[in-house]
Amino acid sequence: MTKTMTALAIAATASTGLAGIELANNGGFETGDTSGWESFPTANSTFNVTGDANSGNFAAEVFNNDAASGAVVKQANLGAGQINIGDTVTVSFALKGEGAAGGVAFAEFFTELDGGGASTNQFLGDAPFSLTSDWTTYSYDIVVGGDASGGVTLQFAAVTGGAPGSTIVLFIDDVSITIVPAPAGAALLGMGGLVAMRRRR
Repeated sequence: MTKTMTALAIAATASTGLAGIELANNGGFETGDTSGWESFPTANSTFNVTGDANSGNFAAEVFNNDAASGAVVKQANLGAGQINIGDTVTVSFALKGEGAAGGVAFAEFFTELDGGGASTNQFLGDAPFSLTSDWTTYSYDIVVGGDASGGVTLQFAAVTGGAPGSTIVLFIDDVSITIVPAPAGAALLGMGGLVAMRRRR
């Protein structure tokens, strides 16, 4: 009885150990720079760190004033080989900002294929967000419905319209992307731990 209970305890520990694995790199920009992020700027857009943070000391600022264009920053191909169909990926972040003359901001989530391309993509939140001068925190639980062998990608876009004077400034902070394994996967992991204990016994 004791050995069985020990095996179950180890299996449960192994299962819960996978939940909540943080995938985001420098999600709070507390390195004081934009390391861990990829930037796809427009001709004159900027992607910098600012001290105007939601929490901690730093946040990021994306500014775009090039007409009819999108400045994109992203964390790409996170968790490749770790994420399966049915897993839940919890995505959260804080945003604030302001757009003029059609300037807007979006967040988009992709499941990526190993070797390139995306199997699914979806806009998060208001699409576009209703930005204000105050920080707002957003959180989404996304059940993975497509092949994520290449990991997942979260990207933010600061998009302008074609009207003269169209601008967008987007502040980003406290980005978190975590995996929660599907119950079936967690149960299989637990059974595997139990079988291994019984074989050793």
